[in-house]
Amino acid sequence: MNSGDETASALGRPWRAPHDHSGPTFVAGRGAWLVDRDGHRVIDATSGALNVFCGHGVEQVVDAYVSQLRALAHVDMSQGLAEPAHLLADRLRDLPGHGGDRFFFANSGSEAIELAVRISSLYWAAVDSTRTDIITFERGYHGSTALCQSLSGLPQTSTIEDRCGATVRHLTFGELAGAELRWPQAREHITAQLRSLLADRAVGTVLVEPFLNVGGGIRLPEGLLGDIRRICDEYGALLVLDEVFTGLGRTGAWFAHEHEGVRPDLMAFSKGLTNGVCALSAVAADEGMLERLPSGSIVSYGHTMSASAAACAAASATLEHMRESGAVSAAREIGTRLLGALSRELRGADGVVDVRGHGLALSVELDGTDSAENVQRVAYDLGAYTRQQGSTVMLAPPACLSGEEEDRLADHLVTAVRKVVAAR
Repeated sequence: MNSGDETASALGRPWRAPHDHSGPTFVAGRGAWLVDRDGHRVIDATSGALNVFCGHGVEQVVDAYVSQLRALAHVDMSQGLAEPAHLLADRLRDLPGHGGDRFFFANSGSEAIELAVRISSLYWAAVDSTRTDIITFERGYHGSTALCQSLSGLPQTSTIEDRCGATVRHLTFGELAGAELRWPQAREHITAQLRSLLADRAVGTVLVEPFLNVGGGIRLPEGLLGDIRRICDEYGALLVLDEVFTGLGRTGAWFAHEHEGVRPDLMAFSKGLTNGVCALSAVAADEGMLERLPSGSIVSYGHTMSASAAACAAASATLEHMRESGAVSAAREIGTRLLGALSRELRGADGVVDVRGHGLALSVELDGTDSAENVQRVAYDLGAYTRQQGSTVMLAPPACLSGEEEDRLADHLVTAVRKVVAAR
């Protein structure tokens, strides 16, 4: 799996030691496939950085991006507006489960989370300045900026100095693990914690992912998101959903909160918005919440490339392609088949703690980090490029998988798990 020159490159990588150039170097991608510089072809079960939801090389999206670049690449949103940004916001508002009435654009998921937190802070400054605390999942992940990392309790982010300006309180799963994380007991455990934390009235905002991605590929217990919405309403707290990963089709719905009929007060989303062509993120805000802000309030945020005309054009083309290709229903159907195949072969097998999934976000949890790392390596050699989150190997392939590619992907992962367990 190591096809890089570890000493020659000047590249510095994210989430790696400065001189770590291990891993494959890719040179081409088409549909659900990647090709590394050694000519090895693999099914991309990571969808790029979880953002190439429709597959590599979608001409409709690329053409829209390039065409807009030729006409008008960008204008400064603080000074003027670009027509593609208006069009994209209107198209997003027309989506099922769009989660808001007004859309603010940024670049990355981290920026969108920071913006959502800023808007919620503006709200509480106007409504009740004592409610400054934020609740998140301890195993949640909300981005890589200092503020976003301060929202998490994950080991890789907990060393970051708190830059949030508020006390962050965490929901935990207690002693529950594996399949127990989806049991009714987990739902009861978390809702009891939430009520307890909200009872002292210092918390104003509850920020949660509908599917804990970096925290281990964890699907929340059925009904929990609806419980959280009802409890937030009971205590007057804002519900902010982090759908950076789950938004725009990943779970088999346009947005994951649709599965439980929940409407957030604020929602951040990003991955999949331009199918990996360029950077773009968004925050959807409920009009009723915005109306509670002080009259004339300025949402003071912005970056050089916020709401790039070219990025917005690529996003509109992505949404159109998703509609035309049936990508959302495909994610639901492919995910159901893949989960069934993996469950039949691996659930209860030696070395396997759990098999779970939601749409095209599937997890095989193993009994150790080393096992997961070895499974990822063997799967790559077989022809599947997967994602490791601690002791979990995740599959997040694009929605363009054919039936043959589904079978190959499942077979490669099952074979890799069996080989690694047998070798031990």
